[in-house]
Amino acid sequence: VKGMIESVDQSVGRILGTLKEEGLLENTLVIFTSDNGGYISYSGGFENISSNGPLRGQKTQVYEGGHRVPTIAFWPGKIKPGVTDQTSISMDWFPTFAKMTGISLGELPTDGVDLSPLLFHGKPLPERNLYWRIRGNWAVRSGPWKLTHANGKSGFFNLDSDIGETLDLSDQYPEKVKSLQAAYVEWNQDVNTSAQVYE
Repeated sequence: VKGMIESVDQSVGRILGTLKEEGLLENTLVIFTSDNGGYISYSGGFENISSNGPLRGQKTQVYEGGHRVPTIAFWPGKIKPGVTDQTSISMDWFPTFAKMTGISLGELPTDGVDLSPLLFHGKPLPERNLYWRIRGNWAVRSGPWKLTHANGKSGFFNLDSDIGETLDLSDQYPEKVKSLQAAYVEWNQDVNTSAQVYE
């Protein structure tokens, strides 16, 4: 792991160094992120490959360890240094890049939102649900609330107080669970319909 981190650090350094040498640093948005959390174990006997800290799960799973990752957006003179607790998703970059480059998406539906107001003006993102699914497992998040369905078992968690998704609150909030289940069913049907339309 140490070697990989050093290699990535050196590579990013070379990219930023080249941008600076070419006079492009202040005209370039640099984004450093990932679309998934790290593997902790992998078939073939690989164990303790990486760490997702206090987060439950790993890559290919719908728990926070499978998809909660940091993102760094760097653009000198355009983005002020700082940290935000706003939650975005990788699909947000498509409408963001379209907006920044003046490309109109017209009626094209997208799963993401434009991050420009957050990046350049610190404005909060609109409230929305976020969804994940992989091989029959799925999750939906609304604010701090997250409903998961993994390996035939559901769980309902408050990420503000339980980032490790250890305390199932389903019995205490049956209406919230029902609401998020319905939201997922609707989203899933829409995604499946869209996939058929664009095949």
